[in-house]
Amino acid sequence: MKNFVPFTLAVILSTAAAWAARTSFDENWKFIQQEITGAERTDFEDGSWRVLDVPHDWSIEGEYSQSHPMGDTGGYLPAGIGWYRKTVEVPPAWKGKHVEIAFDGVYMDSTVWANGKKLGNRPYGWSSFAYDISELAATADSITFAVRVDNASQPSARWYTGSGIYAHTWIDVKEKIHIPTDGVFVRTKGEQVTVDVELVNRRENDSVLGVKTTILDEEGRAFAETFSRLRLEKGKHGTVQAELVVKNPELWSPESPQLYLAVNEILVEGKVVDRVETRFGFRDIEWKAATGMWLNGKNVKLRGVCNHQDAGALGAAVPDKILRFRIEQLKAMGCNAIRTSHNPQTPHFYDICDEVGMLVMDEIFDGWKRKAKEDYGGRFFNEWWKRDLTDWIKRDRNHPSIVIYSVGNETGGNVGKALVELSHELDPTRPVTSGHSASEVMDVLGVNGSSEKKGWWEQLARDKRFKDKVFIGTENTHTWQVRGYYRSQTWYRNGYPNKSQKPYETPDLTELEVFKYDWTDAEGRANGKQVFNSSYDNAMVRLNARLNIEQLRDIPHYAGSFRWTGHDYIGEAGYVHGGWPFKAFMGGAIDLANFEKDLFYLYQSQWTKKPMVHTLPHWTHPTMALGTEIPVWVYSKALPDLRWVG
Repeated sequence: MKNFVPFTLAVILSTAAAWAARTSFDENWKFIQQEITGAERTDFEDGSWRVLDVPHDWSIEGEYSQSHPMGDTGGYLPAGIGWYRKTVEVPPAWKGKHVEIAFDGVYMDSTVWANGKKLGNRPYGWSSFAYDISELAATADSITFAVRVDNASQPSARWYTGSGIYAHTWIDVKEKIHIPTDGVFVRTKGEQVTVDVELVNRRENDSVLGVKTTILDEEGRAFAETFSRLRLEKGKHGTVQAELVVKNPELWSPESPQLYLAVNEILVEGKVVDRVETRFGFRDIEWKAATGMWLNGKNVKLRGVCNHQDAGALGAAVPDKILRFRIEQLKAMGCNAIRTSHNPQTPHFYDICDEVGMLVMDEIFDGWKRKAKEDYGGRFFNEWWKRDLTDWIKRDRNHPSIVIYSVGNETGGNVGKALVELSHELDPTRPVTSGHSASEVMDVLGVNGSSEKKGWWEQLARDKRFKDKVFIGTENTHTWQVRGYYRSQTWYRNGYPNKSQKPYETPDLTELEVFKYDWTDAEGRANGKQVFNSSYDNAMVRLNARLNIEQLRDIPHYAGSFRWTGHDYIGEAGYVHGGWPFKAFMGGAIDLANFEKDLFYLYQSQWTKKPMVHTLPHWTHPTMALGTEIPVWVYSKALPDLRWVG
């Protein structure tokens, strides 16, 4: 939380702030979903354009069609090019100040203009960024912003991304001497707090600055304070480091997510010219190869899920309240960790995780080279990765919820070592891993689906390269279920037995299939993959959820497991599910509409302490006489496994 003042734009426009002010810029954008020549010009006529508020995802508003270039990977939704425009009067409060327009996320390849002047281009759709508009604010009476979003080259990812300004926008107004965006780095060790504060002097003269740092709790009580001075030349950057001690701090954990506030005030001639508030938490973490992660002296298993950005019918522009609902829903399942697969989430995601006590594996890239035909890895990675990784870590590194970074997923290339080194330079407090990418250079060994294979643990024990590394199943396990749909016979993606997949056997529940209903007959399927998978825990790639839970619980050096996925998501409909008319992936414990599948309650029965019972649908076999006791499925805290009861 930085520079956040919850005022409306109208209030800010009429009131000069004493220090930096951040205001929402979400309302009343004009939009058109087509390529337009000259739309960046101030005098361009946009009266016929649609008026809307962002966050906005134009893809989810479109019709599904097999002809859309997103194809099965993007759920058959439209992509293309879109333009946004917005004109505002420049208020007196902006004059003579440092002013920026900031975007939390635009998918993808966005270019921004102000009064016809190009401010910049940002290809990566998952980065947050800002542009300096101070000169225009000083000289112009009004500013017309134009944003061109180019998501026409498809497929641009291996899953549904959405299109447009899918996250919040802001106007930041600061004094000429100020703390730049993401210019504060807070870290703790025991009772010690170290705060690095970056400063910039945009004045026409050198200045002597005072930097006051105060540590507050959530009730506003001060616990520590320090003050230092710095002479900063005009046009230069500088850094001040504050060292503070907070006696007996309350520690941040998933069970007790206690937060504190580092308040940095910049004073010139005794007047506060900037004030930045940064939330953080006290927590001590150790990573041990033999036992995994230790949080505040307690060995904690990462009971995790992977999740993409979209929220079903809401697309990628997920409302804040729905984002919070989904995170809290996963926590109610017993999940304590989320992997941001395979890109950073919007900034508000991490705020919520801090508040509710959800651990995060923060991931930035899917590939370091091409994986989808027109993706960032193939088109922009080599030129942009250093900038994107730097902005990502500086944005996210103060969040206590983030315990580990991931820099890639099932990708390759020699850049892995450089990614790890830059991550360490920007934040030496967290280890770096990947999903099965350049594993030898990672701090923590992360392995995706192959870690599910039968015999894998024995293989790991023989591999001397990783004997001193913590292991995490970064994408483990893969089971697929449709809510309310059942089969009594086991299903494997590649059949059983399969020598390459090496699956664990899950016996059939009955010799003959007792459920006869289906979504269509054989003639209605385009291919054999187009099946609904059973909501019982008997549809998988290599192992079921029950065995995965047992392995995580019983193997000491198994630090964490991130199932694929927490929620179902749009896209990736062809690889597993055979494509049209299938449009989404059914791997979640929760479906696209946020309804819990039976799998949710299986995890809840094993991962939470609160008493619970969940009864699954039962059936009557044709051979049963009237009055026969009918078997049912039960998940319960009292039972160590899924089983029959009469």
